[in-house]
Parts: sequence; structure tokens; C-alpha cells
Amino acid sequence: MLTRNILFIGLSSVGDAVMTTPVLQSLHALYPDALFDIVTDRRSVSLYENCPYKRQLYLKDKDKFLRGVPDLIFKLWSTRYDIIVDLRTDGLAYLLRGKNKYTKWKSRPYGEHAVEELMGVIASLHEARPIPETKVWLSDRDRNYADQKLNSFKDKQKLLALSVGDPNKPVKTLNVERFIKLLERHASDFSGVVFLGGGAEDENTCRVASKIKMPYVNATGNSLMEAAALLERTRLYIGPDSGLGHIASAVRTPTISFFSQVGPERFKPWGVPSICFRGEQNDARNINFDDISNAIRTFLNE
Repeated sequence: MLTRNILFIGLSSVGDAVMTTPVLQSLHALYPDALFDIVTDRRSVSLYENCPYKRQLYLKDKDKFLRGVPDLIFKLWSTRYDIIVDLRTDGLAYLLRGKNKYTKWKSRPYGEHAVEELMGVIASLHEARPIPETKVWLSDRDRNYADQKLNSFKDKQKLLALSVGDPNKPVKTLNVERFIKLLERHASDFSGVVFLGGGAEDENTCRVASKIKMPYVNATGNSLMEAAALLERTRLYIGPDSGLGHIASAVRTPTISFFSQVGPERFKPWGVPSICFRGEQNDARNINFDDISNAIRTFLNE
């Protein structure tokens, strides 16, 4: 039977949402003529806005009654889906109209990584095919923004993207002094630095930027897709375990990621070359400085 309507219920946080995109791509490859309605979150909705095979985006608003589930049921009930794929664990798929439903309750994970676990939800459909890489869909506007933002750099092939991390979560990242030391040591290896991150990172970003002699742009506080377009044009991304690292992998930029409480075996960027460090006592501030420097040289040599 022809599959026309698929409902894809994704995850909320940016990094998790990026890691669901291999599932979405696999479904599109299996059902190229189907249109996808996608349930997402305000934090990650922009990641799907340019997906060429999406029909409608629906937001799961956790601030609404019963975490937004009744509101979603009301909006989605009029459509009978051929397939519903639910990557959450709240049972929403079983409250909607769908012929075939695939949920985590019937998952057969391919491995220990989060992407392999998510792909396990559709294991009976995907079978033994290679798992796709993660993906974000950039628009011409996003890429034009990146071109303009990076216009001042003379050599755009040797740019470093860097996130200093949230100062309110110090165990997840390096301190300001170590970032400054790292950029001083590798100043000749890169033509400039693109600072990324949320608005909370701006103060520490400015502290680091004020102490280095390298050309830089401060793009903290920009949109997710603007950050993705900038990352697409950089040679390497360095930063704490966050959504930015997963976005970097989705645009095929190698990453060096710092981990603290959670392990890289499960949450490291998927698909592209990635070197991950976890500090002793679950504190990224304890990561060996020379190990990070050597990882940079490894990527540059490759």
C-alpha cells in the first residue's frame, strides 16, 4: 500500500533533535513520496524548517496542560497517518490515529550510541542498511549570513569555531585562562576564530577575545541555523558537549568535545571525525591541556 502520510515525533533539546535526523532521513529514503508532519519543540523547531519533505511542523508545548499532549492530540486527530514514528517515551503515538506505529517500547537498538538507539525504533523498517549521518537543512539566507559574517577574514579555509561554554555550568568546559592559552599556542594554525554559543556565553567570550591576537568574530547569541551556516565554513569546532557539537557534525565539521557528567560513548557527535575528552571526577576543567592541543594537531595534519 502506498504510504502518503507519516507523523514523526522528535525530541526536544537541540542535540537530541539533531540525533533524530538519521531516522527521518531513513524514512524518507524508504518512502520518498510521503509527506512528513513533524512534532518538535520551540528550542529545536528551526532545525526542521527547511526540510524539503516536511509538510507541517507542530510544537509540543510543555508549559500547556498535561505538557501539551491534549493540545497536540486535538491538532493531529483529523489526520489518519500511514506511519507514526514516536521517538519519545510518553506514549503520544498510541493516542493518535495511525495504521502502523513505531515507538521506543518496541525498539531494537543497533548499538550504545544515542543515534543507534533512536534508529532501533524503526529497526524493522531500516533493517541492516547503513545508518545515515546527521543533517540540518540550511537555507540560502543562512549561507548568505555566514558569508557576510566571515567576509573580513582573509583565509576562510582555516577558521576555528569555538564555544567557551556556559559559565553557570563550569564543570562542562575549560576556564577562560585555558582557552586563552590554547588559542595563543595555535594562533599560527588558524586564520581566525568564530565564537559561537548562547547569550550566557557572551561575557566569557569577550574575556577570551580581548586577550588574543587572532582575528575573530563574536557570533554568540545568533540563531541555530546561522550558527550551523558558520560551522559549515570552519575547519574545526571546539567546545563543551552541547547542541553546537552535534550541529557541527551535521554540517560535516570535525569536532573536539569536552564531556563531564555524561559519557562520550553515548552522546559524542555522530558521523564525522570527533575527538572527545572527559575530565577526571566528571569535571571538564580537569582535561589535560596538552591532550587537547595534540588533538588539534591531529586534525590539522589530517
